[in-house]
Amino acid sequence: MLKPVIHTERSHHRTTLIHHAGLVQHGKPVAPLAMTMRYDAHDPFAVRMRLQMLGADALWTLSRETLLLGLHRATGRGDATVWPVRRPHHHPLLRLRLGPPTHWAVVQTERRAVAHWLRITLKLVPQGAEGSHLNWDEFLDPLLGKS
Repeated sequence: MLKPVIHTERSHHRTTLIHHAGLVQHGKPVAPLAMTMRYDAHDPFAVRMRLQMLGADALWTLSRETLLLGLHRATGRGDATVWPVRRPHHHPLLRLRLGPPTHWAVVQTERRAVAHWLRITLKLVPQGAEGSHLNWDEFLDPLLGKS
């Protein structure tokens, strides 16, 4: 994996983490990826993640709660599972299994970088206060046939 670089950007309602990650491949070296995680207080339950490798992009929407829990123990359902990996004499990693059970990929990144960035998201929207940051009318109007 490339030497880790952590870059975070923050405004009054959003934050972005730009960091290196790696694609874990059985029996092969970890392939380097560019990873960007974005959090917006107007969509407080979600983290948008973009992975880039050799000109190809993969976009994922993850639960912030799943990432927070995954810092400490294996968690997740469906197409996203997150768990910490502790390694003697190395920085701990965070691994994400992305995709359906029949065709998935495992991505790893430095746990410390994601933990630091998630603390920033919690300053924007504290855990448990997500519902007060949603625009319910914007969400419900299309469902109710309102323009």
